[in-house]
Amino acid sequence: PLTLAHMKLLHTADWHAGRSLHGVDRTPEVREALGEVAELAKQEAVDLVVVAGDVYDNRNPSAAAEDAVYEFFLDISRAGIPSVVIAGNHDSPQRLDAVGDLLGLAGVHVVGAFRPAGGGGAFELTLGAERVRVAALPFLSERRMLAAGDVIEKAPGEQVDHYRGVMRKLVDNLTGAMTPAHVNLLLMHTTFEGATLANSEYVFHSTNSYTVPASVVPDVVSYAALGHIHKPQGVQGLAENKARYPGSLLQLDFGEAGDGKSVVVAELAAGRPAEYRLHELSAGKKLARVVVAEDELDRRALDLASFPGWLKLVVRLQRPRPGLKERLQQTIPNLLVVEQRLPGEDAADEAPLDLSALSLADSYRDYLRSERGGAGEAELVPLFRTLEEEVGA
Repeated sequence: PLTLAHMKLLHTADWHAGRSLHGVDRTPEVREALGEVAELAKQEAVDLVVVAGDVYDNRNPSAAAEDAVYEFFLDISRAGIPSVVIAGNHDSPQRLDAVGDLLGLAGVHVVGAFRPAGGGGAFELTLGAERVRVAALPFLSERRMLAAGDVIEKAPGEQVDHYRGVMRKLVDNLTGAMTPAHVNLLLMHTTFEGATLANSEYVFHSTNSYTVPASVVPDVVSYAALGHIHKPQGVQGLAENKARYPGSLLQLDFGEAGDGKSVVVAELAAGRPAEYRLHELSAGKKLARVVVAEDELDRRALDLASFPGWLKLVVRLQRPRPGLKERLQQTIPNLLVVEQRLPGEDAADEAPLDLSALSLADSYRDYLRSERGGAGEAELVPLFRTLEEEVGA
């Protein structure tokens, strides 16, 4: 087989097509952002686009979400750019695989469910007259990877060690045929040890997840294209050009307000370190979280009326004011959330997340407050703690 002397790659992940934010469908923004990414791929004349999971926000995406995704792949396919896609934890692996052969007609190589090296999880792509080796490891639930008996009988630390051991075996299986004479790509949708989460309401889906160490990435891998973490970053313990999270496509919730969004453009050559740069994305509406004192409310409402993105307003009040959100929305059309902050409730005011100190039950409580306004908190959180104790989480 021929070796690939040089190639250019565009790496993106965590599109979450079909995502809604407090009742607002973000699909038009996803479509706009994907259009920007497609134009970048064509301008940069990349040889390959890789999408490292969470193409969709849920397992049954809307027709509009699927249309936006398919439009992207058709767009880059018409420009002669192939792509590789793996499933993330929000995707349905079976749904992606079901359209895999059809997407293959547009140059899209889909790996939804896990496949071993001999079953399609490791493959070569022909790019022009050259070839690149790819190992594709979609998201795998730790609970599915650990036998039920292990979850019950093993201590949490032993469960983590077992999970990491299984992940190492899977990566070794998929990368076993790689040699330094090729450009070798590894795609994964997982949390690496030491990853920095966005200060995001999505934290509930990542806290207490099992992490994998940097050592699972073999030296022979030219570049590890990662997904799952919404904040752009490398991997602790690896060179910054060895493995990257590009981050999410949009500011997905108010925990990501102010975060820059990007994709990675990397240049790879066999036997040489990768060169990469982040390309900041401008598409999609920006999110903002604004804290306002009660006596400033009317003045600030006029100032915020022209804000072009989506707004969350935290209003400091002496006593609750029913109907406040509806009244403010008459002045601020892009206002999605009004949080009434009463005296003594300032402790939750956007401190950086300390994930090591945040229990799963605490995450669930914060999730209920963020997504459901605290509805059912008094009944559900104690039940959640009981379940957590019963399964030994």
